[in-house]
Amino acid sequence: MRICFFGTYERDFVSNLTLIDGLRRQGWDVWECHVPIWEKQRNKTGKYLRGLSLVLRGTEIVVAYFRLMFKYLFVVPAYDIMIVGYIGHMDIPLAWLLTRFPRRPLVFSPLISLYDTLVFDRKAFSEPSLMGRFLKQLDRWACRMSDLVLLDTEAHIRYFVDTFDLPREKFVRVFVGSYGLEPVSRPPTGEDGPFRVGFLGKFTPLHGLEVMLQTAALLRDETGIEFHFVGSGQLSDEIHASARRLDLPNVRFQDWIGYEKIPVFMADMDVCLGIFGVSAKAARVIPGKVFLSLSLGKPVITADTPAIHELLTDGESVLLCEAGSPEALRDAVLRARGDRERLNHIGRRGYEVYRQQASGERIGNILTERLSSLFAVSKQGRMP
Repeated sequence: MRICFFGTYERDFVSNLTLIDGLRRQGWDVWECHVPIWEKQRNKTGKYLRGLSLVLRGTEIVVAYFRLMFKYLFVVPAYDIMIVGYIGHMDIPLAWLLTRFPRRPLVFSPLISLYDTLVFDRKAFSEPSLMGRFLKQLDRWACRMSDLVLLDTEAHIRYFVDTFDLPREKFVRVFVGSYGLEPVSRPPTGEDGPFRVGFLGKFTPLHGLEVMLQTAALLRDETGIEFHFVGSGQLSDEIHASARRLDLPNVRFQDWIGYEKIPVFMADMDVCLGIFGVSAKAARVIPGKVFLSLSLGKPVITADTPAIHELLTDGESVLLCEAGSPEALRDAVLRARGDRERLNHIGRRGYEVYRQQASGERIGNILTERLSSLFAVSKQGRMP
């Protein structure tokens, strides 16, 4: 069967790549009908969400819709199901119209709630503002117009159901997974070598980078422990300023690296960090960096949240600690360094769980089961 993967989604974003890869592994013929907008800018905060920039984004979207319709009408062959990927909230009305005649299933993979992310997590807009109210309605109607919605955790699904008054049966859990990376072998550093703690990702409130820096400050007198941060984002200036203020000799910063270079960076780390923010969103999601680390066989320390328990077990396939607590993270780092044999076991077990629950094959199996059922219903003429 054939899929039309449609919209202005970020083409190289891991969640989109894993969906397409998983479907192709199961024999689906996936055609992309795509026009780029969102991948042009990595940091979508600050001025990107203000004044003239919003007007320019709106103009880009209108132009993109005309280009999408041209591709859809003259390039995309007949298909069975349409999928709109991340970031595709604004694409759903057009996708809904295109799947009416003839009627075909429409599937949405939002990854996040724009309302939750921009209003509560990044605080770009206030809840009662016009934009805040618009984002809440956008999330609600994007899901209502879709026949099936893919989200990364059951905790996240419950948030969508409760916040936007949506039926639970509309959703299916599909882990974010990882895509196209293979581990790079490195000899172990040994008990006397440096113990490297790595973070790779966006500098946003979700991740709790200030907690990580406070942890580094608590461990500044521990010989041989290094913290390596790779990334940038909304909080870059604040994080670098905090590091200078705390005068941290055990912290190293590096800007974004190419996706293909991630295995080399990870190979040099003894343990990788997930997220430690205390927001409600942080408790509902398992970030892509955790799946990246698991897929490369690296042990992970991350916050103890309802979401992480859907995949991993503390002390067996992950090391968990209290969210928002530098002291708890310090203790976890010291435990990890103090028992490297156990740490290596956690890395191996985490990789096994990833292969069983979040690999491309597993994601493809889950999608195939649900999409096949959805297609069967559509063929019987029972789609609303």
